[in-house]
Amino acid sequence: MPTPHRLATRPHQAVLAAAADPDHQVPNTFNARTHLVLVNEGLAHMRPFIVGDRTYQYDELFGPPDIHLTAAGRAYAERHGVETPRRRIVVISCGSLKFDPGVNEFGRPNALPAGDLYQGPYHRSLRAAADALTTGRRRPVIVSALHGLVELDRSLLYYDVRLGDAKAVSAATIRAQAQRLDLDDAEVIVLGGRAYVELVTGAVPHALAPLTGGLGAHRAQCRAVHENGDLAASWWTEAARLFDQHQPGRTTEPLQPQIPGLGPEQKANTRPRACQPPASVRHRHGPSETGASVPSMVRSTPIPWTAPPPSTAPGHRSVPRH
Repeated sequence: MPTPHRLATRPHQAVLAAAADPDHQVPNTFNARTHLVLVNEGLAHMRPFIVGDRTYQYDELFGPPDIHLTAAGRAYAERHGVETPRRRIVVISCGSLKFDPGVNEFGRPNALPAGDLYQGPYHRSLRAAADALTTGRRRPVIVSALHGLVELDRSLLYYDVRLGDAKAVSAATIRAQAQRLDLDDAEVIVLGGRAYVELVTGAVPHALAPLTGGLGAHRAQCRAVHENGDLAASWWTEAARLFDQHQPGRTTEPLQPQIPGLGPEQKANTRPRACQPPASVRHRHGPSETGASVPSMVRSTPIPWTAPPPSTAPGHRSVPRH
């Protein structure tokens, strides 16, 4: 669809605000009406929220959904003077050496942010390289043998699971998480051992895996990219080439699942209509039709979300962590 020359004031402000965000997320100070305009103009899309085989729609969720710019949205921001480079994500493997935070006064295990849990020298080398590669951009993501793709501030309990164990994360889970993080619309570098790299590249074929040799060589290369900005730039150049090679026809249309309730023929200020979720979703904490637990963010009665006033609006994080 053709991209508008100039949106109305609030949608225009939403695109420019999202362009300034490292993850290109539309701030949740903009309400559902603005989200609908951006999605139906092809400038933004909702990241899927998947539990088991079930994908939840916009009006089935508590709180603001993940609304992010598409390639067309980035181009619109560029035309209006906001530099909007493609997102860059670095994924690093976890480590077997972890900090055990013990238990609390009630005998329950304490949790730590994923970014503080892994203490091994190999993981710390990967983290230093990832931090250098993402300066001023989105923070790295860790691929955990148990939990899959996790962000640095996600709270995790101590665990002892390795890839290949019965409890280890599956390739299907990694694919769903990669879709949730929208990694198919980002340049991706993955750092880690072979098994972890293969797990990630199986879900993100265009991801660059620049480390070669054994673990000692990996650490040396991580140290080099941490100290050498030209080397880091060359890695991102190659990651961009791989992205273009694997995504030659990257669409600028809204990606599924689309926000229901506003067709092209409807007025842009039409409010989204609520749709009744399946019976399996109406019980908020019960099992879904696939047997997966339905998260508390799923509505029993869908109501389009409207952001609170800016003074009380929460931060950009739009989905509670589980």
